Amino acid sequence: MLGNQARNSMQPIESLTFYEQWHKYRLEDEWLQRSVTQVLGSSLSDDAKANIMRYKDGPDGWAARGQALHDVVEKFLQGQELVFPERWTDWVDPLLECDLFDQCEVIATEYRLCDQRKSLGGSFDFLIRHKNGEIVLGDVKTVSSQSAARRRKPAVEQLGAYAAMLCDHHPALPIDKCVTVVSAPNECKVIEQGVNQCLESWVDSWDKYQFMLEQW
Repeated sequence: MLGNQARNSMQPIESLTFYEQWHKYRLEDEWLQRSVTQVLGSSLSDDAKANIMRYKDGPDGWAARGQALHDVVEKFLQGQELVFPERWTDWVDPLLECDLFDQCEVIATEYRLCDQRKSLGGSFDFLIRHKNGEIVLGDVKTVSSQSAARRRKPAVEQLGAYAAMLCDHHPALPIDKCVTVVSAPNECKVIEQGVNQCLESWVDSWDKYQFMLEQW
């Protein structure tokens, strides 16, 4: 198991609360109308949404897998004891050996963000200072097989949304790169993206979302 420095030094945004049971964000007395996930999911076809939901539930579904592995990453980065169902061991072991996390300094995990102008909320998985000094914004994606890992695209738009909100709330904190960590059985793949590429992709996705709303 690789080592890291668990500091979690970034202060939370004041008056921003996430209600996990509803996946809703509240800023002071205002419910935010949408999340990053909702914005990006709005462009999926009905068939794509149905296919996603088909494999969501159950002890081996993607929802349980994603929750378990996100919990592992957060606790690992925080230096806490790891407890997880044995069925996910083949996913967990490569995650814990990922060089990205070796001797990193943890700035924040599962951090809540918002854009009040867009009435938008979102949460990124981790922000770390890599052992080479780079500040890295990351998102974890889990898949069911190594072949699915090869097909998994990076979370470019999603990371762009988080980077944009981070720039708003923490302008003095530079982000050097974004990464998508793809967790598969017996494999962990890290896909790197430039911050500007992610920001531009998010702007394009937001513009498409706004256009869709106008058509309604």
